[in-house]
Amino acid sequence: MMRRMRDKGWMETDGILKSGITSGHALEVGPGPGYLGLEWLRKTEGTHLTAVEISANMIKTAERNAAEYGFTHRTRYVLGDAQNLLFEDAVFDAVFTNGSLREWAEPEKIFNEIYRVLKPGGKYWISDLKRNMS
Repeated sequence: MMRRMRDKGWMETDGILKSGITSGHALEVGPGPGYLGLEWLRKTEGTHLTAVEISANMIKTAERNAAEYGFTHRTRYVLGDAQNLLFEDAVFDAVFTNGSLREWAEPEKIFNEIYRVLKPGGKYWISDLKRNMS
């Protein structure tokens, strides 16, 4: 389904770019097969993406897709739960996620983690396919 959305130009990448996330090292929460982050990388220069995903199978798919895009040197996929991000404080320039908000059992925990790992002045973009927050 995500590949079809990408192929039809329905990815939310423009929303991410319009929010000011155009440079640096970004964290994507719940990348699934990885297309959103890979499209963001394709539309930016000198950027890097780390993505945290709860499903090992989705990580394997995202890594294959990153290889197809030629972005293995700009991506890192990490198995984990966004309620307890295994990253130091203030390490990411930006955080984004699309379509995962409705899956969060305790959104406040994930929002706290997002703010913790963002650098001061960092940007975030969160879409649940009905509303965007940035």
